[in-house]
Amino acid sequence: MNRRSFLKTLAAGTVAASATNVFPQIIRAQTLGLNGGVAPSNRLNFALIGCGGQGMMDMINALSNKHARILAACDPDDSRTSGFRDRLAKDHPEASAGITTCRDFREIIARPDIDAVLIGTPDHWHALAAIAAARAGKHIYCEKPLASSIAEGRAMVDAVNLAGVTCQVGSQQRSGSEFQRLIDLTRGGYLGKITSIKVGLPRDTQRRPKNAPPPRPETIPADFDYNLWLGPVEAMPYFKDYCHFHWRWNYAFAGGQVGDWIGHHYDIAALAMNVAGQQPVAIKKASATFIDDSPLYNTARDYSFEAHYANGTVIDVSSAYPSGIRVEGTDGWTAADRGKSDHSDEALRRVVIPAQARIVADGPRGHIDQFIDAVLTGAAPRCPIGEAHNIAAVAHLANAAFRSGRGELRWNPASETAVGAPDAAAFLRRAYRAPWSLAA
Repeated sequence: MNRRSFLKTLAAGTVAASATNVFPQIIRAQTLGLNGGVAPSNRLNFALIGCGGQGMMDMINALSNKHARILAACDPDDSRTSGFRDRLAKDHPEASAGITTCRDFREIIARPDIDAVLIGTPDHWHALAAIAAARAGKHIYCEKPLASSIAEGRAMVDAVNLAGVTCQVGSQQRSGSEFQRLIDLTRGGYLGKITSIKVGLPRDTQRRPKNAPPPRPETIPADFDYNLWLGPVEAMPYFKDYCHFHWRWNYAFAGGQVGDWIGHHYDIAALAMNVAGQQPVAIKKASATFIDDSPLYNTARDYSFEAHYANGTVIDVSSAYPSGIRVEGTDGWTAADRGKSDHSDEALRRVVIPAQARIVADGPRGHIDQFIDAVLTGAAPRCPIGEAHNIAAVAHLANAAFRSGRGELRWNPASETAVGAPDAAAFLRRAYRAPWSLAA
């Protein structure tokens, strides 16, 4: 039995034992090596795909878990992989020796000794990397938003489900105490009948370069495979300010602040209202202004919209609202943002949610730790790919409404098609540059 087969059998065996209540605590302790050291067979061999800021921090966090080990890292920009090596040597010197680096993620996917990949690439690379990993039997931790189009998200869901691998999406606010409390208060009936759900997402904060680019394309650095970085995106002249963090302000690569944050505050609102398992039937009251001070960037600057669901739930989103989520009901309101929460009265503030009534049963913990546990035990990932697809779809629909100038866009979740809106539907499709293909 090879290592990969062992991990799959181990997960299946643990789930079966727990289901029949045959000493589950003992079996889980043996599985995770909790009775002492960690056996090599109980480690996850990771590879990092995309060594920029978020991918680097995700991997650094993963290596704080004794069951994680890194074997490889890749990025089309050699300076990124060398920067990751330096950070690894500082934070986890024991893990820095012996890892290999490359530019092309396909070299990593082909390695039989890699159990799991952590995908921290720009959005336009999520789908191809995750689908290839799933088909190769690798477990996947993928940053949010899941994909850069609804078709990509659907293809990712299908690939992961067919392969039977574990996939966790990086909507880490699901693992935070302030957000879990908002979900529990909302779904537990403590607010009474819900009357309003408001989500504040960031406006364009001009963290991007403010100056117009030079009149001619810049010289591509020798240590950067820009053509590989573009991948399926149409060929574009090189400007350094397209790349590395600032790609998110151009619709060729991402969805601006809407796409960047839909998997955080909106995700929590959808969980609180118990609609993360479905897609909306309409985007309404859509309005946006766009970045217009540089030819490199074109995403929404200020925006607002409502997402309407089949069960009557309406989630109101605006860059003008305070950051976070606010849920109002007939008996009070609660609000949450990173590191803080608020309530309408002291009685709500003092509510103690019984452990058995919590929506997230095992409470706050590291999001990547929960992924590692899910792989080794067969538990469900905290942010499963199907729900992440539904959440990302909201951003794609909102952006399509903005870009087509529509105030309303109706949507058929069953067929994942726009209803009577060919102009908006054109913004929901992505053309792939040869030789890259979503179906390959």
